[in-house]
Amino acid sequence: MTKLTQIQRTKEIPEAMQRFLDERGVKQPEIVRLSGVNKATVNLIGRGIEYNGSTLIADKYYEKIAHAIGYKLEKAYWQHFNTFNFKQAILTFENARKNKERRGIDGDTGLGKSYAAQAYKMKYPKIVTLVKCDEVANTKEFVISLAEQLNAPTIGTKNRILKEVVKKLKDKEEAFLIIDEFENSKKGIIPVIKYLADELEGVVPVVVLGIDVEKMLSKNAAKRKQGFIQVNRRWSFGWTFFNPDISEDIQKICDTVGIESKNVVNWLNARVRDFDSLKNIITAALIESEKSNEPITTELLTELFEI
Repeated sequence: MTKLTQIQRTKEIPEAMQRFLDERGVKQPEIVRLSGVNKATVNLIGRGIEYNGSTLIADKYYEKIAHAIGYKLEKAYWQHFNTFNFKQAILTFENARKNKERRGIDGDTGLGKSYAAQAYKMKYPKIVTLVKCDEVANTKEFVISLAEQLNAPTIGTKNRILKEVVKKLKDKEEAFLIIDEFENSKKGIIPVIKYLADELEGVVPVVVLGIDVEKMLSKNAAKRKQGFIQVNRRWSFGWTFFNPDISEDIQKICDTVGIESKNVVNWLNARVRDFDSLKNIITAALIESEKSNEPITTELLTELFEI
């Protein structure tokens, strides 16, 4: 197996090593003995460090360790990439958390808003509550969904459930609320958002994510629509707008997965505008390239996707 992902190198394999040691009550020298990998490299890998000095640790050492401890490595064609927008999202979350304030992230579909929110939730599962404004859910269903995330009571009126939600959030040692797909906010949900913003102000940070949500709020506020006026005022600053130009990220991702052809990079830049599409195209191309043992070319991409 080759081309391990960063997550496999820095998280999955080190965690599997630790489980192996804990379950057997042994120390790292046992992994050294079983794998044949030298002590210094085993120590670095166990600490989630990918480099030995300035040199990237070769995949073969990870493979030897995985085989020695009985950990099955799955072939991965796609991995996490620290794209510009992802880093902007994490910075927004961190600033909101630090200052206990309201923030918003606005960007087109496929640019990684939901992915970043889920990644932050995974990093801080006990702190972050993540809920979506479902396109078909009514106001009470939205409130119940939020309550379920917090293990709060879901029986009773919408307002009663909402009060329990606020209490749960305030009672936590540290809480953080992320509301995704905010563009689906219906007339009835907007007052709920206002209530949450007011009750949690200065105590629990609230970040909303969506497509053109800043315009949606300001446009409806200009029309003097009740609820939108107040929510727009509460989110009148602190917006992070995702950059729709992902060309630099495409270049970095191609470099990471081993696509060296400039023509292929240009082909992708001319056709791809979101990371979901990029993931699908590159994954399919890598699989086909592996089968044929031929490099990825524009001809291959054109044949696969008939674009």
